[in-house]
Amino acid sequence: MQQGGAIRGWVREHATTLGFYLYALFAAPPLARALKAGLADPQPVVWPGLLLLGVLLLEPFGLRWKMLFLRRRNRDEGFEPQGEMLGLGSVTVIGHMIVAVLVGLVALDCLGLAGEGANPNWMAGMALGLVFMDLVAFFSSGGQDVSREPPGHWKEGLADVLLLAFGCVAYTVWWQGFFDLGDLAAQSLGMKIALAILLGGVFALFYLPMRVPFVLEECYLRPAQGRKARILGELAIGALLGFYPAFF
Repeated sequence: MQQGGAIRGWVREHATTLGFYLYALFAAPPLARALKAGLADPQPVVWPGLLLLGVLLLEPFGLRWKMLFLRRRNRDEGFEPQGEMLGLGSVTVIGHMIVAVLVGLVALDCLGLAGEGANPNWMAGMALGLVFMDLVAFFSSGGQDVSREPPGHWKEGLADVLLLAFGCVAYTVWWQGFFDLGDLAAQSLGMKIALAILLGGVFALFYLPMRVPFVLEECYLRPAQGRKARILGELAIGALLGFYPAFF
């Protein structure tokens, strides 16, 4: 019984991470191909566009709520965040802005408001607006405020869902959609390896911004000892999931 309870507790603690891994493994490749096929059609694809836009606009609420709960958990447990996280945080914020802009522009393209034939000034204005929205989301989540509700409240669960939804959507649009690695499956093994090495740096740069829950927990809940190994392990798992369509 105790072992079963420990397993359930581990699954609950890592539910967001497991959800992302399962999505990247099974759902992202076919959804990305469907999205690309829809965008190739000159007619707007409204529901995917609305879904992308909705997830993009709701993610800032999830980010703020999650950080409030993390600070509340730190206060209740007497744990002080450890180590220097400026570098990781800066890379995550900058990468997140770029990914958010891409997701937003794809959403507008689905709705027929961007893409070929669109006014370039309108496109530039929308990109700047998305960058500003992302900056406001991160800055408004800072400070020392904590949640009024205790950790484990339904609002924290909703925050996890919103952050997970953004990660899945961004992964589909940016990685699986922009780089259709399934097309590489017919190439030679040498070409696959060469392209994997070439794209590996790009993947590493933008993977963690799609894994905001992992970054937040690493900043607020994990000890400094072993941090580099945990980050490298997360990148390695992400790379395996990201590149497997090119090999199988």
